Amino acid sequence: MARSAVRYALTMVLTLASGCASFGMVSDGTSVSFGPAYAGELVDAVKLPTSGTGFFTPRRWRVRGLRYGTDEMVSALIYVGRRIDAELPGDAFAVADMSPRRGGPSAWHHSHQTGRDADLLFFVTDAEGHPLPPSEMPHFDKNGVGHTHNGREVHFDVRRNWTLVRAIIENPLAQAQFIFIADWLKAELLTYATQIGEPTWLLVAASYILHQPSDSLVHDDHMHVRVYCAQTDLSLGCLDRGPLRWNKKGYKYADQIPRRYVGSRMLAVIEAASSQALIAMATLPLRR
Repeated sequence: MARSAVRYALTMVLTLASGCASFGMVSDGTSVSFGPAYAGELVDAVKLPTSGTGFFTPRRWRVRGLRYGTDEMVSALIYVGRRIDAELPGDAFAVADMSPRRGGPSAWHHSHQTGRDADLLFFVTDAEGHPLPPSEMPHFDKNGVGHTHNGREVHFDVRRNWTLVRAIIENPLAQAQFIFIADWLKAELLTYATQIGEPTWLLVAASYILHQPSDSLVHDDHMHVRVYCAQTDLSLGCLDRGPLRWNKKGYKYADQIPRRYVGSRMLAVIEAASSQALIAMATLPLRR
């Protein structure tokens, strides 16, 4: 009996070890982001639809196949699209590259490997200030002026880009760690947000999350959104590189962001968004 019990226990251990070694064989069907964003994998990815309420992907990026993310990331983008549709009627933001289906590197990116990254095109206007649909990645100078591939002058649309940034920060489905963007465009956004009277907690959050990277391009032609590992993925090997969640450090900024205020504010955002969040989750593509 004792030998049988030992043999059974060893069999179970080897079976479980085998399942873990071939990561993804044992799965509950939900996504797993594994490793850091620049050297990881994506298991049971979700594909973002080509278009939906408030968002779309231009053909240039659609044909690359980098349309995949975690459950949380895809849900967050769908949620942000619904916010954009509600706050900017008739507009839609453009999603460029996300991650390959199984994660890992691609021909276009060193990061974007774990389903937690997405490139978003900037909203732009023409020289007269008329909104244009986002379709390219023109580089913007320190006056917020850029040019399309055919030489047309376009301007960084501060109002609509701030609306997009605010929706990303406030989304309740995947907490933004970074929105990579050039320093001078970040300054424009924060100046505008201050002028229209955005709350202190949001300005402080944006000042941390909007970030010009030091180890890659400055991101003056698009914003690159990275979200934190889902809590459920941390125990499975997901790795956050960079600062901890900014709102866990409220004690260091008590004069600016009372912890009670931050907590109640974020709770209010989540409660107000709960119905939209449920809709967003319901629109995820059916799994196999």
